Amino acid sequence: MADISPEREAARNPGSILYLSLGLGLLWMFLAFRSPSTTFHLGPLLVAAAVAMSHRSTGSGPLSNPAALGAAVSGLVNALVATGVLAFNDKLEGGSLLPFGDATVEAIVFSLIGAGAGFVIGTWGRWNQAEE
Repeated sequence: MADISPEREAARNPGSILYLSLGLGLLWMFLAFRSPSTTFHLGPLLVAAAVAMSHRSTGSGPLSNPAALGAAVSGLVNALVATGVLAFNDKLEGGSLLPFGDATVEAIVFSLIGAGAGFVIGTWGRWNQAEE
């Protein structure tokens, strides 16, 4: 089987795709531990979307819906784990951009939005290919 799809190739080594998300999650946690009263609003968004972004940056083209969903869920889990660690250690003490809740609620909502954006990024361009 010489012709292997980029999705299958990435699935053989999923750790390499998760590095960007893990790195961003660790950076977000490091910054939050150093300055808990500052809210890093883009942290959960970027962590959640990073798996799909790094997948697409390999030049693999649009992902199938299941692969994009898997990338979005992977990023979401990373962002929620980081949120849990920060919340458990009382490091999310800053303000929130949302009209409700605190920085922890914002991190959860932004993680979900980032996962949705990751899914869209992962599948971006599939609609144009279907029309051709």
